[in-house]
Amino acid sequence: MNGREVGKTQDFVLGQGFQELDGYIALVGQDGSQRLLAELSADPDRPEVRPQDAYRELLASLAPGWTVRLLQVTWPDPQPRQAFLAQVETWGGSGGEELEMLRQGLLLYLEGFPLPYRRRTLLEFVLPPGGEALGWWAGVAGLLERYGLVLTPLGQEEILALARHLLNPELE
Repeated sequence: MNGREVGKTQDFVLGQGFQELDGYIALVGQDGSQRLLAELSADPDRPEVRPQDAYRELLASLAPGWTVRLLQVTWPDPQPRQAFLAQVETWGGSGGEELEMLRQGLLLYLEGFPLPYRRRTLLEFVLPPGGEALGWWAGVAGLLERYGLVLTPLGQEEILALARHLLNPELE
């Protein structure tokens, strides 16, 4: 390694606010840099997802000096619990006392147990000076789509939630 710093979470979290750039929300970093963030996911309708090929092409398309970071974070995921809770709440009728006791026990368990976590893959792009980089960012979604990946740019609230989670994940 040449001693060059790749990136620190502290710089990401200690931002100076947000800026709108051609429909994208950029986090203005501590050093004044503009950081665009998006979530990567696999297209559920495409069984032939090829993330390795997509990452290879993404990296090959970068211009010298550009900075991209791939973040994989664990994130509280309330959806499985909410779906199960909705099913438990619909139980009723002729189940008898035993079913009602089971239902009450499950509800108590769900209220007291922490949320399950899922892994999220995020892409951070530090926008260099000049207009061509923003055009590249706009085309990344199409580049990744060919390999079955979906790129979803993050909005201001999602970036704030991510920063809070990176700074102190126990607060979730």
